[in-house]
Amino acid sequence: LLLRKLLVMSSLFRKQNFVKTPNEVEKLTVAAKLVALIHQELKAMIVPGAIPKDLDAKAHQIIKENGATPAFLGYGGFPATICFSKNEVMVHGIPDSTPLKEGDVVSIDVGVKKDGYYGDAAFSMGVGVISEQHQHLLDVSKQALAVGIKAAKPNAKLSDIGRAIEDYVHAQGLKITYDYVGHGIGSQLHEDPAVPNFYDPTSDNIILKPNMVLCIEPMVIIGTTITFVDPLDK
Repeated sequence: LLLRKLLVMSSLFRKQNFVKTPNEVEKLTVAAKLVALIHQELKAMIVPGAIPKDLDAKAHQIIKENGATPAFLGYGGFPATICFSKNEVMVHGIPDSTPLKEGDVVSIDVGVKKDGYYGDAAFSMGVGVISEQHQHLLDVSKQALAVGIKAAKPNAKLSDIGRAIEDYVHAQGLKITYDYVGHGIGSQLHEDPAVPNFYDPTSDNIILKPNMVLCIEPMVIIGTTITFVDPLDK
């Protein structure tokens, strides 16, 4: 599986007003609901023997049936509709034809563009029966997202989100990556502000306001925090 480091370079973010209008929030909600529908459909397909490319095709079909466009396909040269990351692949993996095995852990990231606005969210789950260690990883990751969302409240600092996630994950005996972050979203897939999963003092001066729309993306690790990027043309 291949990776692209798409979120770290600041040049990928589009300078925007962080606060969206009510009409923009409505459009973003419609796109997000479509992403949630795709998640539901793909989760039902994740069983031993499932083919990642079939999941990709299913996501593409649902997007087209709902009058939307895949957000990732062609983005920075990415060749698929979904990002499919398995086991040691953390993010931005490319779906292939290798059947899933019992005990695999997968993460699927789905992005859509509908009526000019984007939806973007990922989920992780085990294939069949997984180890206790891997279940702990999934449980902590899910709760880390809840912790981050809880910290995202009006008049809080943007840095409060990352601090809450980092503190929680470390308290559970796991680690986070410092190489990838979340982001704002709107009429562009990746907008400012960057949303770290760790305390970043440069985020202290960004105060959260109603109708800011953020992608909070905890990435939790069992082993080393050192990451590397496989080239697309490998």
